[in-house]
Amino acid sequence: MERLCPNAWLINFANPAGMVTEAVLRYSNINKVVGLCNGPIGIEKNIADILGVDHTDIYVEFVGLNHMVFAKTVYKDGEDVTAEVVTKMTEGESGSTLKNINATGWDATFLRTLNMIPIDYLRYYWQTRTQLEDQQAAYEKHGTRAEVVKRVEAELFELYKDVDLAEKPKQLEQRGGAYYSEAACNLINSIYNDKRDIQIVNTRNNGAILDIDPASAIETNCVITRQGPIPLASGHLPVAINGIIQQIKTVERLTVDAAVTGDYDKALLAMTVNPLVPSDTDARILLDELLEAHKEHLPLFFKNK
Repeated sequence: MERLCPNAWLINFANPAGMVTEAVLRYSNINKVVGLCNGPIGIEKNIADILGVDHTDIYVEFVGLNHMVFAKTVYKDGEDVTAEVVTKMTEGESGSTLKNINATGWDATFLRTLNMIPIDYLRYYWQTRTQLEDQQAAYEKHGTRAEVVKRVEAELFELYKDVDLAEKPKQLEQRGGAYYSEAACNLINSIYNDKRDIQIVNTRNNGAILDIDPASAIETNCVITRQGPIPLASGHLPVAINGIIQQIKTVERLTVDAAVTGDYDKALLAMTVNPLVPSDTDARILLDELLEAHKEHLPLFFKNK
């Protein structure tokens, strides 16, 4: 890619963008890679709505990983208004910024004490029972989320066969991924034109977050240049979120290692330390069933069998 176009960048929209970016950074010779998620821009717009301003009137400092990111500090007119935003969120249902997650509301005391805005994916870890019940109910009506998305995408691809299609299909509202086009165009524009503005992307840490390996992928505010994203230093993670971020980064790194090597034992370790997996026994059952279901796509795990 770089031989064809010296300034070509690989922009990774994969889900999760952070884990794929981690893999590319550690195990490929592609250095010009950046991961992009619609989560932060959705949070930013939601915060702007709560404050009754345009999203360009605020600055939000994000720290963490893809799908494990926090709006750490919110500034309006140079003033820290994080506590105001959090209080308004506890006084009324602000809603989820992600289509695939039910926003059940955070405990008011918890959110005020945390004094940060977690991405909705944190509900899987901090509202596990509620989210599980919601997904079980959704499964009974419509099937799994993956099955719903597969049906929606089949409908979308049929619609996109029409070269005269000139309006956004309603099915996109079911698919999720709001603001991806805006975030992607902004990123491409800034890299190509060396705009040096600040955007939230997944890139190599390089010491920006002191608690995370400098070689690992993080999701944070970056200056976007023609040479790539430059992450802004944010120091140490707040103690309240350091533990779960470290745990998920451990899962990411072990998973990537297992995927690249086809090492079953590493895959089992990755599955077991995932906080959503209740036991090592359940981890083995899940891993075995997943490997069997996706056997044709995971030949490394079966090369010696």
